[in-house]
Parts: sequence; structure tokens; C-alpha cells
Amino acid sequence: MGTAKERGETTVEENNRIAQVMDEMGLNAWGICGFEPLRPFLLPCRAAARLPSCPQAVICVLFPYHVPLASRNLSRYAVGPDYHSVVRELLAQAAQKLQNSCPTYQFVPFTDSSPIPEVRAAVACGLGVQGDNGLFIHPQYGSWVFIGELVTDAPLPVNEGKNAGCLHCGACARRCPANALQSGGRIGPDAGRCLSALTQKKGELTQEQAALLQKGGSVWGCDICQEVCPMNRGISDTALPQFRRELHPVLLPGESRSLPNRAYHWRPAAVIERNLRILCTDDGNAKGENQPAGAAETPAAEQIKEGDHARNRAGSHE
Repeated sequence: MGTAKERGETTVEENNRIAQVMDEMGLNAWGICGFEPLRPFLLPCRAAARLPSCPQAVICVLFPYHVPLASRNLSRYAVGPDYHSVVRELLAQAAQKLQNSCPTYQFVPFTDSSPIPEVRAAVACGLGVQGDNGLFIHPQYGSWVFIGELVTDAPLPVNEGKNAGCLHCGACARRCPANALQSGGRIGPDAGRCLSALTQKKGELTQEQAALLQKGGSVWGCDICQEVCPMNRGISDTALPQFRRELHPVLLPGESRSLPNRAYHWRPAAVIERNLRILCTDDGNAKGENQPAGAAETPAAEQIKEGDHARNRAGSHE
């Protein structure tokens, strides 16, 4: 009758081993979807060359990163160590463990630079929904998650659960200082108006762009559309120790290169130092709040102000 792989099947032991590996690594938000439904939406990138020759399934893994912060002038995803290295290492460890336990199959890790349309995959895995701001939203961790995948040639059973959709309340579009969001979460005709993209723009900013930067109050990235989202209310903090240590939420002039392994290091230091000059107060101190004006009007923002409350790649602002 041939092996399970030849019959296009996985054994119960192999399926259970995946759950065991994820549990061992403290990764409690993951799911499985088929590869074929994603094929028409694959993204062109060099990493696509690493896909298994006959991919069957995608194991989508979420990495929550939310921690309580009293004050910050950086996007949450940039407060701690560079998520690229953290997620890449965790996925590589999971892939190796699975490879050792299920040597018949391949498990290839992908993160950020990935051919997999990550929000689409996470939704297909039954892990959550896509918000009108374009970001993936998990019921427990909200939109404060990074997304990674393990693509495998194992014919795994897929998750069939479906979550309720975005509330379509319009808060993200209404509260975006740059009016970068249109109805339905579409980025406007000038994608450069997105404040997160603006903070990463090289060269000098126009007066209008500098004014928008001051409205946002962040020297790198922007979380306003997430802060005002009611679906981010009452979410859980991350339990992953990698995202709970070496936190530096308020960046001061001259500090951008003194902190090792940060997400903003991919841009020259001149970019973030320019933003710091624009946002610094008269006494030379960097502002430590990046709340949208009037944020306390929304329950989600009230929680953020009290400090009890990634950006994920689909809404990757890089």
C-alpha cells in the first residue's frame, strides 16, 4: 500500500507531533491551511526558491508582542529586539524539531520576506480576520502579532474554523491623521501619506510631511489605526520572553545606533535622527506619547493610556 506520504496522508502521530512542538516552544496561536488556495496569490520574491517542490500545506504561526508601556515614541514592534531575528530563530527551531520528528517531510520556514500572503494565510487558517486597516487581528492578541509560516509537503488536515469579521466601525480611517485609509481598508492613492511609511522615508521632509509626523508623534512607525481599533480592546500580553526584554520605548537623539538589533536599523541613522529633530520638545527631550489626538474617546485608547493593554506583516509598515 506504500507509505503514508505516497498515499498522500499523514499519520495521527505526525499531526500530534506538530501540536507538541508548538506547545513546547510556547507558540499557542497557530493553524494550518492548504497551499493550493494560496497559490494564485503568491508574492514574487527570491525566497520563493526555497519552497518545497510539492507544497501541500502552510502552518501559520503567530508571535504576539504586546506588552504594557507607559510611554513611547516608537511603534510597538520597534520597542524591543528586531522581530526579524526573533521570529526567524523561533521558526527555524520549530522547523528543525518537526523535521527530526517527521523526517519523511519538509518544513521550510518563512518570515517577512516570504512568498506567502501572510494575512490571507492566517485568515485561511482560521486564526482571525483582516481589519479594515489591512492588518490581521487575532481574537486573543489583537493586531499586535508577527506572522510566520512553515510550508510543508506533508498533506496535513486544514483548520476549518472561521472567525467573525472586522467590525467595520471606521475608527481606523477616521482617526488616521494623514487620511491614508479609505473605506474598506484600501490605502489611498498616495501610499506615502501613511505615517509609518513617512517615518521611514529617506531625505528631507516637506513642511506638510513634517506636520503630519508631529501629529503622529512617533519617530518610527505608526500604531494609531491599531490603538483606536475596538478589536484590540482587552487583549492579552505576550508570554514570549523574547518580546518582554531589552525594551526601549522612548528613543532620544543620538541613541538610534547605540541599541543593538533593532528593527529600524535597516534605514540609515540619519532618517530616525531627522524624525527626532522634528519631534523633540524645546528642552531637547523626545516626546514619549504617540497617542492620536482625542484618543481617550475610544475604549481601546483608554486602555492604552492606562497601560494595561506589531504590527503584523500584512500591515507591515516597512
